[in-house]
Amino acid sequence: MNKLHVLMLLVILIASSVAEKPRVVEGRTLSLTSQSHQGYSKIFATLGVVCKCCDGVEGACTSTWTEPCPNLQCSPWKYHTE
Repeated sequence: MNKLHVLMLLVILIASSVAEKPRVVEGRTLSLTSQSHQGYSKIFATLGVVCKCCDGVEGACTSTWTEPCPNLQCSPWKYHTE
């Protein structure tokens, strides 16, 4: 093979290897709406976030809730305080 053939073969190999590796990551949206609101805290935990609902008497907080929360306090799990 002459140098031109080797160069063309190299270009084809590089082009095909780049084409197989997408530069954009595919994803899906995370839906937080469902028939049952149970499991909100589990959904947030999968995202690395710790949340608590503070809509109780005198602002009392709980880490589990079954209804939409008007006073949701979230922080990254690393910075979570009880």
